[in-house]
Amino acid sequence: MTRQSPALSAAESKIRIPLSDLGLAPENLRFDEPADDGIDQLADTIAAAGVIIPPIVRAGRNNEQAYMALDGRRRRMALLTLVERGVIDQTYGVDCILACGKAAQAAAIVLPNAETAPVHIASIITAIGNLRKAKMDTAFIAASLGYSELEIKRLEALAGVHPTVLSALRQGRLTLKQVRSFARIPDKKQQAQLAQSALDGHFQDYQLRNIVETGRVTKEDHRFSLVGEARYLAAGGRLDIDLFGELPDRVLDPDILDQVWRERVGPLVAKMQERGLTVFVGPDAGYRAPDDFESLPYVIHATLPEALRSARLEARDAVDEKLATLRDVGLAADGALEAIDEVLVARQAHAAVALGKLTLGAVLLSPNSERGVDATFYTHPEPEEDETIEDEADEDDGDRSVFGRTPTVVDLVTPKAVVAVEGVGHSLHEVRTDLATRGLIRDLADNPGAALTALVAQLFKLLALTTHTYHDESALAVSATKYSRGGATPHPALDGEVRARLAARREAYLASGLRPIGFVDGLPHGEKMALLAELVAISLNVREARTSLVRHAARAEAGEIAALCDADLSVHWTPDQAFLAAHSKAQLTAMLAEMQVEDPRAATLKKDELVTFVAEAAAERQWVPAALAWSAKVEPDEVGEAGAAEAPADESDGQEADPPESAAA
Repeated sequence: MTRQSPALSAAESKIRIPLSDLGLAPENLRFDEPADDGIDQLADTIAAAGVIIPPIVRAGRNNEQAYMALDGRRRRMALLTLVERGVIDQTYGVDCILACGKAAQAAAIVLPNAETAPVHIASIITAIGNLRKAKMDTAFIAASLGYSELEIKRLEALAGVHPTVLSALRQGRLTLKQVRSFARIPDKKQQAQLAQSALDGHFQDYQLRNIVETGRVTKEDHRFSLVGEARYLAAGGRLDIDLFGELPDRVLDPDILDQVWRERVGPLVAKMQERGLTVFVGPDAGYRAPDDFESLPYVIHATLPEALRSARLEARDAVDEKLATLRDVGLAADGALEAIDEVLVARQAHAAVALGKLTLGAVLLSPNSERGVDATFYTHPEPEEDETIEDEADEDDGDRSVFGRTPTVVDLVTPKAVVAVEGVGHSLHEVRTDLATRGLIRDLADNPGAALTALVAQLFKLLALTTHTYHDESALAVSATKYSRGGATPHPALDGEVRARLAARREAYLASGLRPIGFVDGLPHGEKMALLAELVAISLNVREARTSLVRHAARAEAGEIAALCDADLSVHWTPDQAFLAAHSKAQLTAMLAEMQVEDPRAATLKKDELVTFVAEAAAERQWVPAALAWSAKVEPDEVGEAGAAEAPADESDGQEADPPESAAA
């Protein structure tokens, strides 16, 4: 005879009893344990979703309540907590499973407490994702499960990662902290590739950190302390608060941050120029001396004469005193610039001590989290032996500052584009400039002569007009980045065509077995020029994410490039439904008027129908909106007398990696 194991039949023994009849059996393994800290949260969950798992009970015995819980102690405590809160009363019906036999009662005592497998965090994350797919909102899920809404949002973010990431978490190949970093990577394909390397045993944590942190500008940026959150937000900047509370707030508009920082230090630049210095502005002080200037000589304090040692100590004490005053004022305060200027004056005086025949000639101002602005001073070259101070004084007609020579101020004249953005939202402006950029990429790729001019001009800006360079890390220190916009795919008729050409060239290169220089050198001249045009074109980026971030210098260059290659977007593309859908009905109607389409049916069409109607009209006329052209009217900015008198210098777009530039007058 085969012996059968005891089991419960839920269908045959399920009962519903009032809470007043439900007691706790003394044989329950945790009968004497007090209520834990999670009872209140469990009560919240039961209030929202009810008792999901029925307690297992037996019939009551002498002086016991009608039914006694063998399993379900915490659920009973949570129900009693709800009675105390007044949410339910003792008549509340509780679904239970009645264990009739001795074997079933023994199993009910032991199995739920000893045989239950723990739930993996990956399963919880997947479950939250399934709830969201079922159209349950965050507040409802939080109330149902007894979690805070923030905790649910964090689990939702983790549920959005690629399934391979959760597989690696379940197998112990990734930690929960690493999965949180995966959730910050927008590219699911990249998530999958990195998670697969973890499953294969080749994953290193630094790979994940590099992807998440590289290029990330946060509130810990040296510029932010002087700008302050209020000024940054007032200028249209945006902040992204880390959902998991592990990383500092991210600056979404670094161009605005840089622009506001430069505007903030503008008065300091002017004052340093008034003191006879050529002023450079850069992201940090890690540069060699500018052309025509030299770094300060190394001074051994102990070898100086007594008078100079005393002067240096007094100057150092003055710097410390001014720094203490600046800390009391605070970098974000309105009076911070005056305090910073006093620090700069003290540091300039300290740098000028013990220079001998040398004189200070230039200063590099860069961001600093503690001082707001850091200063690196440079001297004029040491005079030749046959050159005398008196001769220099005669040549300068006596117009010299006590700190050095009269400064030279150079600036690149930038025309200001007049862009019609009234009634245009930031997202639509980005769509337009994105599409126009892709169109210019296609036209430039088809015109090697224009691409050569653009490339040589860029090299001229980087290598001839800039006085600072980074330390060389390769034979040719020219950086380049392919154009992209978030997760948007290339446009097949525009930049997608250029990328397809480059993909074909990549296959030819792989088949050649050569290194890049050898491969390019072996191409016929025409092919070489075509490759040059494609590479230069794919690096174009004139997209503007907001109407308040018009990139005047970049627009001016885009207009010049468009003129060089006779750019005509209508040759490759006319407005399609994806582009037109970003516009309002009023804007679509205005497009019809611009095309001189007079059709009374247009006023009666719904948005989707109007989009199709405009697309067909544009295709029929081979028409594109004027807003996508790079020939917008431009007006030159006013340039000061000092700037107009000197040769032009490079202008930075405010990127962190840009070398420093000579400040405008």
